[in-house]
Amino acid sequence: MAIIIGFTFPAAHDNSVAVVVDGKLVFAAEEERYTRHKHSLGEPPFNSFLEALRFLRKSGIDPGDVNGFAINWVSSLFPLGLRIPRMTEGVAQLRAVAPEIALFGGIRFIPGHILNWTYHKFDYTEIAELFIEKAYRRLGATFPANSKIISVEHHLAHAASAYYFSGFSSSIVLTIDGAGERDSTVVWRVKEGEFEKLASVTVEDGSLGLLYEKLSERLHFDYLTGPGKVMGLAPYGREDKILRSRFDALVHVEGTDLPYIFADEFRLKSRAGSSGGILRMYGRIVDELTKGIDLDWNPKTKPKESTASLAWHLQQFTESVVEKTARWAKEQAKENNIALAGGVALNAKANMKLHYAHIYDDLFIFPVSNDAGGAIGAAAYVHEHVFGEKMGRGRIEDTYWGPQYDDALIKETVKRGKWNAEYLNGEDLSKVADLVSKGHIIGVFQGRAEMGPRALGNRSIIADPTRANTWTRVNDMKGREYWRPLAPSVLEEDKEIYFDKPVDHRFMALMFRMTTEGSERTPAVCHVDATSRPQMVARETNPVWYNLIRTFKDASGEGLLVNTSFNLAGEPMVETPLDAIKSFAVGGFDDLFLQGWLICKH
Repeated sequence: MAIIIGFTFPAAHDNSVAVVVDGKLVFAAEEERYTRHKHSLGEPPFNSFLEALRFLRKSGIDPGDVNGFAINWVSSLFPLGLRIPRMTEGVAQLRAVAPEIALFGGIRFIPGHILNWTYHKFDYTEIAELFIEKAYRRLGATFPANSKIISVEHHLAHAASAYYFSGFSSSIVLTIDGAGERDSTVVWRVKEGEFEKLASVTVEDGSLGLLYEKLSERLHFDYLTGPGKVMGLAPYGREDKILRSRFDALVHVEGTDLPYIFADEFRLKSRAGSSGGILRMYGRIVDELTKGIDLDWNPKTKPKESTASLAWHLQQFTESVVEKTARWAKEQAKENNIALAGGVALNAKANMKLHYAHIYDDLFIFPVSNDAGGAIGAAAYVHEHVFGEKMGRGRIEDTYWGPQYDDALIKETVKRGKWNAEYLNGEDLSKVADLVSKGHIIGVFQGRAEMGPRALGNRSIIADPTRANTWTRVNDMKGREYWRPLAPSVLEEDKEIYFDKPVDHRFMALMFRMTTEGSERTPAVCHVDATSRPQMVARETNPVWYNLIRTFKDASGEGLLVNTSFNLAGEPMVETPLDAIKSFAVGGFDDLFLQGWLICKH
């Protein structure tokens, strides 16, 4: 038996832990769900690591039998100007998790001595080992003395997450994000588990992820939360000749063997790679793109033409470069399949562009494409390439990889709160479906938590898609900007009713155009550009979720529900039964379906 634990370290954002056992991903969880801080900025995944060890124990596996650990950064690949700041960050995060590790786990070294030695080696693994030992001590488990800690290149970890769970034996893999150690876009050709880097665009030469992030911040959105909102804002904009010329001038296309590169005046000439130089570079790009544009706008208000049009051009630019990169890769490698990962792969509209372009026969988007997926990819890569054990090659059908909360705990949580609750037979969900038909907004909590940024039926909020005002009611209840779109979950067999040329896609990472019939019947999930980002639901993947939608169809005629993440504004998705109860109590929900229990406020 081979057991690998992957975790994001040093912690940047969207930190997570994953467990691979004998070629199968058996557990994955994000730190934000436990700290309740969205994106877990600078928070090492200590709580999720503990949950991973508990999961192993519940599965009958001794945590001491873990063969190896994988992290998703290689410190030596950072440009020299970035190494020491990142190392300082790693040590500070470790101390934040466990202040007593200022003495490094009771080993009476002088911290400065260790820091100087670590700076010299530029190696995170020594600090990562202290992090692991702390978690094992907290759980009272025996540390696996002969285990290894292996660093995996950031974009290689992303690529492994896309490839190993795509079901492809041979494919192109695109990994596009803000920045890895140095790369921002990498084109990979992968055959039978062997990864070949065909091309890479460094962050100095042009990062789609950083550009989208920095322009999102200029549009008054918060760090990391902005890009998803800007994607929703873009359809309210329109083409502007000045903005068009500025974005067209951003990319250089002649005389390069890369899929794209920024024009000379927008690239960082020095290769020192300091974070300050990179930020100044993207600051200059944003200044040039927004020169003379009225950016005085409150996102909570009606979309403004100037800011919406800037969002429109940013989105169009991103879609164009992603498609250009995919076509370049096709020409280079002649592959028929493509898989995507990295933060930009969460841009469902750009993914839609690829879908309808028909460049490849099959398109797979890893559902945890942000940095949280790095732990999964690192574990998978190390399992096969370091320990020589084959990863499974099937396409994943769900992301329900979090902890399981048993029925006894759910019952205790409900009873302790003295809620007026009714336990429903899991097969009969007619009462829940009837409440949705009456216009109720209901929280749904069941089973293992889904991994990634999209609610897929186990930590969801549901509502009636046939009521146009559901859109604003749900956004208002969650504290979201009223103009942001809502997504649906649809019975797999009904997808052609609502969507134009859909494929089976279960993760809400791919948009489709809505049919005229679909938009008329379910206006709450049709955005202003007649697109939507659905989850296709199969009975075998999630029987309770499928039955709920099926029961709603029996009552209303629509095999589709509004489905948005179970959280309030600024919070991560709920993780525990207690999280669900708290959000339900203070939020504007009408009802809560809590793993068989129906709690109604009225």
